[in-house]
Amino acid sequence: MKKRSFLLFGLALSLTFCHDEASDSIIGTWQTDKVNVQFDEQRNTPALVKQIGEMEKQNSIVVSADSTLTFNGLYGGTNGRLHLTKEGTMLVDGVTFGQWKEGQIVTQTDSPLGKVVVTYRKK
Repeated sequence: MKKRSFLLFGLALSLTFCHDEASDSIIGTWQTDKVNVQFDEQRNTPALVKQIGEMEKQNSIVVSADSTLTFNGLYGGTNGRLHLTKEGTMLVDGVTFGQWKEGQIVTQTDSPLGKVVVTYRKK
């Protein structure tokens, strides 16, 4: 009986030390830090580029301890189950959401107008 208790204690202790720090450090509220609007300047006005940038600054991301990611943007929000790969790719319900590296979340949206890259930092 003592042997079994010692084995269970050892297993619990090893699971504690194998805790994934990356998953913990992504938990929290993230605010827009930088917006890089990469639109073709020949086809879009500077006013449109500025407006898109200002709209993106309103976005936020909340990552909960239960692996739920909630994205709040100007036109509403969405949420789903987050999976973080070893490479830092963030998948929400199996779809690529962004990249997590060096303490930042980076998302990219491609459209016929161009590309918008948003960097988030933890609040």
